[in-house]
Amino acid sequence: MSIGCLYYYFVFCGEKMKHHQYDKPFPLKKYYIIYAGIGGIIFYTMLFAFFIHSERRALYDQYVQNLIEKARALYQDIDHNFLKVHKISLNDISTVNNPYRKKLREKIDETIQIDFTLAKVKVFNNAGIVLYDHRDKANEGKPYLSMHEIGFKTALQGNTYSKIEHENDGKRFMEVYLPIYNFETIRVVGVLELYEDVSRFEKRVSTALKEALIVPTIIFLFFNFTLYLIVARADRIICLKSELLTRVRRNMEKYLSQSTIEAIYQAVTLKKELFQGKKQSLVIFFSDIRGFTKYSENNEPETVVRGLNSIFELQANIIHEHGGIIDKFIGDEIMAIFPIQKSSEATLAALKIVSVIESTPEVVFKVGISIHAGLAVVGSIGTLDRRDYTAIGNTINTGARLCSACSPGEVIISSTIFESISDNLRAKFTPKGALQLKGKRAPVKAYSSFLD
Repeated sequence: MSIGCLYYYFVFCGEKMKHHQYDKPFPLKKYYIIYAGIGGIIFYTMLFAFFIHSERRALYDQYVQNLIEKARALYQDIDHNFLKVHKISLNDISTVNNPYRKKLREKIDETIQIDFTLAKVKVFNNAGIVLYDHRDKANEGKPYLSMHEIGFKTALQGNTYSKIEHENDGKRFMEVYLPIYNFETIRVVGVLELYEDVSRFEKRVSTALKEALIVPTIIFLFFNFTLYLIVARADRIICLKSELLTRVRRNMEKYLSQSTIEAIYQAVTLKKELFQGKKQSLVIFFSDIRGFTKYSENNEPETVVRGLNSIFELQANIIHEHGGIIDKFIGDEIMAIFPIQKSSEATLAALKIVSVIESTPEVVFKVGISIHAGLAVVGSIGTLDRRDYTAIGNTINTGARLCSACSPGEVIISSTIFESISDNLRAKFTPKGALQLKGKRAPVKAYSSFLD
């Protein structure tokens, strides 16, 4: 509904604004747990997985680099203390019966014995002949059976090759092929194959990750716990404030018309002009208690108020039931508005109110009801400090004057209403003639529910 347009309310809001979408406070804590809590855990888990992968890769590269350094140190030791002493190269020790083979083995055994974690050590020359195999001496002096595999070929080309090998017994080893350089000629003169139990590497990774992750994890948990406490407190404040605002709004609804409430809501939420008015066609409904002044004089104020509220409640329920809304209570009078297409419903509501009052002995009042239809200006009326959202215009005045002409228990409808209702409803009314209403130059043709 735009400002001044009550049709939106009639169609979409029904007989009363019973359901308010903002009665429930925003579930901040729930959303935090779902999005920040679970989402944060997922994000942190993914971040950890990425970190672990990167850390593992870095440690793996570092581990391989350490093996490269071992291979370099091994060859330097062999080259300096054995090959150069005897003025030979690795290719000169290629035959099975070479007299230097045993001395080479002894020298390599002496060099590698400081690192017993190596499960396999092999030394090849660049022709692929096994010069040293600390696990199987019988292979020495023979061509390497796997020399055409990618690891050996990569090392011959001067690059390091490494991978994790899975043995049949379930053990895992890191296999590394390392090129052996002659640092004077900068040529690959051989290949070193190392096998090392991967558990040593895994132990290093585990130790490094524990040291790297324990502090960030503690900080993450502490931060999220602190943030949760803040969110939980904010959620409690939101709930309290929302409950307070809901109680305020519900109490205001008892004192303001539904059209006023809807207009204020539109003005605040959609930033629409509250003070504008809009011309539209509508059905105006007036119900006035007859004899109320005399009743007030003869009864205590508390009794008068209870009786007035009782009959107002009775009428309001019926008006809402038939699709109308209460615009305002004016003393002992009700002003209600129906959509222009609901003239029949407004008429039925009026007849039902009279019937229920007459059939309820405890109701001591009689009412006169008038129904009229036409154009009116609907909008915010009043001063900048005190305004009312209502309908004004000649149609409203005519409806009020018709109500003044009603006798107790009588329903008067204008000819405009009479022409728009069904034949069955028309049968319940008789012509009342042209009424000369106060303040109106021309008589108004009307019909009465009093049958002749």
